Amino acid sequence: MTGRWFMTMQESEMPRRSLPQWRKPMRRIGFRPQFRNEVSRTSFWRYSKFMVKYSLSRFTWVFLCLGMASIGWGEGKESAHWKSFQSATDRSSAEVLTDYSYAGYEHGEKAIPDVQGPVFKVTDYGAIPNDAISDEEAIRKTVAAAEKAGGGVVLFPAGKFLIWADRNKADVIRTSKSGVVIRGAGCGKDGTVIRAIHSGYRTGPYPVPKGTKDADGKDDWSKIPYFFMFEGSEGGKKEGVKSAPVTGAVKRGSFAVPVKSTEGFKSGDWVMLKAGTPKLDAELMAGLQPDPTWTRIIKDGSSISELHQVKEVQGSSLILKEPVLVNLGEDFEAKVSPVALIEQVGVEDMALQGGWKGAFVHHRSALDDEGWDGIQFKGVANGWVRRCSFLNINTGVYLRDSVACSILENRFAGNKGHYDVAIRSNCSFNMMGLTEETTAPQHGASTGNRSAGTVVWRWLMSKASTVDSHGNGPYATLIDRVDGGTMTRSGGPAPSFPNHLRWMVFWNFFYDSDDEQPINFWNYEKGKEAKFVKPLFVGLHGKPVTLKQDSVEANECPGAPVTPESLYEGQLKLRLGKIPDWVGLARKEWEKVKALELPPYAATDIEKHDLHEEEFTLAEMLKDWQAQMANQELGWAVPIELPTSVPEVKWKRDYVLLRTVLQAMATYANPVGKKDAPVPAMKVSVEVKPGEVIFQMPMQADAKAQKKNQDALRVAKELAPTCQGVLVSDPTSLKLTLKR
Repeated sequence: MTGRWFMTMQESEMPRRSLPQWRKPMRRIGFRPQFRNEVSRTSFWRYSKFMVKYSLSRFTWVFLCLGMASIGWGEGKESAHWKSFQSATDRSSAEVLTDYSYAGYEHGEKAIPDVQGPVFKVTDYGAIPNDAISDEEAIRKTVAAAEKAGGGVVLFPAGKFLIWADRNKADVIRTSKSGVVIRGAGCGKDGTVIRAIHSGYRTGPYPVPKGTKDADGKDDWSKIPYFFMFEGSEGGKKEGVKSAPVTGAVKRGSFAVPVKSTEGFKSGDWVMLKAGTPKLDAELMAGLQPDPTWTRIIKDGSSISELHQVKEVQGSSLILKEPVLVNLGEDFEAKVSPVALIEQVGVEDMALQGGWKGAFVHHRSALDDEGWDGIQFKGVANGWVRRCSFLNINTGVYLRDSVACSILENRFAGNKGHYDVAIRSNCSFNMMGLTEETTAPQHGASTGNRSAGTVVWRWLMSKASTVDSHGNGPYATLIDRVDGGTMTRSGGPAPSFPNHLRWMVFWNFFYDSDDEQPINFWNYEKGKEAKFVKPLFVGLHGKPVTLKQDSVEANECPGAPVTPESLYEGQLKLRLGKIPDWVGLARKEWEKVKALELPPYAATDIEKHDLHEEEFTLAEMLKDWQAQMANQELGWAVPIELPTSVPEVKWKRDYVLLRTVLQAMATYANPVGKKDAPVPAMKVSVEVKPGEVIFQMPMQADAKAQKKNQDALRVAKELAPTCQGVLVSDPTSLKLTLKR
């Protein structure tokens, strides 16, 4: 329900704490409350009845609450952890909350600007909306013009603009200069749609990126294609200024870093504070021991790569804009290195629509994991993505080596994909929030790879979604006033565990899942709950949930929200003297964005709104399909064996949709594979007749596997008619008949 207020507790418990007082007055009596989903409805009435049953003295309060049309967040009990943070003059102790208020654009101190110009209209460079012809080169020319001018607004009018229309050529639209803002006319159905027809991987091959180096020494993660990529200089390195060793201890929460030499550093510079030593483990692992399979932390210990801005140079010290997030000993061999970042860049007011309509299988192929990816920031400071919708996308937004960025007021809809927003490798002080997901991505709101100071703020998760932390040493993450979902399922390979180091804080998290209880956050068994180092829960409420006591730092005020409602907002107010105006304005604006009708994206909309026909041969399709289904190192696949030659058949129809149907059929017909286990190839017959082509494959999956892969069968059946095909399934085979 909007503005959830009710407390949750074991039904055998008597309510012991005073009930919340209301910030907002009651508006109407007798209005039926509106609920986000059936679980919210059930929970609301169940706990309302419970309160009446066990607290007759509060009957009037309950009765009035049941009649409210719009309810504000309750003024719950003031958190003890909050009180300690407020009064602490030294915040270096591990028990004191991290100051998360520096997260986001300009450290939360300023509103994201409405950049006025100069304006570069894509239509002036050849782009034409709604003409079913690629606009990619026109967009590139417009971006180049904005870069040449030293920045500006790349402006799209309303309508649909196509990129990646050539299946043999799909490249990132890259920006490497500061001050470039890509802006549309809105993210709803009457706004701007950037539609990528083919995957960024074209027609294969489809290797799953593994973080390895290619022949040129480049990380293969850098080859993942995105619609738009904002990238600082290679590796973020700044020429002409040397790294400076840290010469003394640095306290957590402090701003002064003593260095061997301040030569070349000046106010406004961006720097990286790095340290990597097992000596960091004492604090970041909180005395816990790693499992033998967690090889990276055992071999190398913990490491940090915090991005900071130099506020001033004072004697032999650099005074930073943001607090250092971990205690550093004098002998930790830490160093400060200059970095070159691009600044004041963003994407706003548009829908990014991919062609991912398949049945998602994690790590099966690059098409599942990264086929249609929206936006990447790599080496960005003070950037933003706001008021955008992401439709049928595998990954929405991905941040690497970036700092002080805000990903706000965005919506995710369509097929299940890999990530919504991931703030990962060496990122610091970023925030993602005011977000709604109506699908359940594999990883949801994600952190990892030494990210620090990240805030997930007022995020509306789908019930099946989870907060994700992906290992390799993220720390100091705030999950703030988030509606779940759950927080128990995180990804990453075992060598990179634990999923999250110290100072993961869940503040007023609304739990709405059905996990096995008690939830244990230090379970060595892979595949069980997320491995978080002593997470702190304050104001955990929603459905009744029990946490394993010795696996958490604390579970303060379980069953009821606390004050402040948002820790991020509370800390921001404490630091600045008031909550900045942008917070209230963004929340108000977000309500309007949530109410927009999105552009058509469902399978039922394809034939009328989103069919992209092109010419291709049967042989080309078979080659692509076979490459897509080949075994991959990181996951499972269902390799297929096809005839060595087929008669020439030329088609004109939606290439991506047909390949999606074939992929879904093969997925459903095969057993659910296991990671790195050999999977026998499935023989597929392809019969070419005068008026039709028939694909037939044996049903090799047992009843259990078929049940698990029902989504794949659903996808194939939904899309086959749009491909001018008829799909027939029986206990022994799947048969797709296509018109020639």
